[in-house]
Amino acid sequence: MYDGRAGGAAYTDGMPSTATARSLTIRPASIDDAAAVAALYAACTPRLEGAPAAAGSFERMVQTGNAFLVSSDEAGICAAVRFHDDDGIAWMDLLVSSRARAGRHLVRAVETGAQDRGLRLVRTRVPADSRLPDVFGRWGYLPVSRENAGDGRPAMLVLERRLALLTVREQRRSDAQAIGALIGEDPWVFEQGARPGWFVAADGDRVVGAINVRDAGGGLADFREPALLEEYRGRGIEVWMVERCAIYAETNGFHTAELPVTERTDVHRKALEDRFWERGPERYARRFLGNLRTADEEWN
Repeated sequence: MYDGRAGGAAYTDGMPSTATARSLTIRPASIDDAAAVAALYAACTPRLEGAPAAAGSFERMVQTGNAFLVSSDEAGICAAVRFHDDDGIAWMDLLVSSRARAGRHLVRAVETGAQDRGLRLVRTRVPADSRLPDVFGRWGYLPVSRENAGDGRPAMLVLERRLALLTVREQRRSDAQAIGALIGEDPWVFEQGARPGWFVAADGDRVVGAINVRDAGGGLADFREPALLEEYRGRGIEVWMVERCAIYAETNGFHTAELPVTERTDVHRKALEDRFWERGPERYARRFLGNLRTADEEWN
């Protein structure tokens, strides 16, 4: 089995808890979860090689850099998985679940985390003679290699799924309907072609968010609050969108950018302040020092 420690701690730093439509909460595991996670692995049949079936074993794994996600419901933790990234590929193993579909949600969470980090591939190892290749096949995983361990141990298949690229790019004419639905406006104007200052967040070919920059005069760039599909919120994509607009504003000569202070933008206050945004009572503001002019200069 692969070493789940490399890079694992960095993966879970700042990772939020997320809720699914099936009353499950997915979050990074901590030492406090040791007893519950160990009991889950101990009850697994057949026993997973390398799984921490005792609380002390789980504590040591977490303390030495192994990263786990857990899924919980009203009764407690019902699924767990270990994961890390290695050379641009996200790996996962030790997937265990005591509730239907909980494991699938954890796999999706690993994929989402990988996508947010700019990774395109997710891999796992499963026994070749088990039902798992078929299960993961339904989830979009394909076999890429076979490993024969010998010593009486079962052959393993390495399964891989290629993820869609998550990007923030300029708006296209083909994005019109999606933008209209996101911002609640008539898509007709977007069907006429690309509009300056408009950008979309795209998951592969699917448009999931929209934002724009408006010239407010006097060198001021007015940013619209990012509009994002609900299932993509809370992943920091809004900050990517704002930063893309900031690049546009700075390269087009604006000396200051402003973004509304709202409940959704305030969720990312720290990330915005880390990127030189200053919060005011109603607006965040960012100044582009290279574009500031002296008192005797005028703006066109």
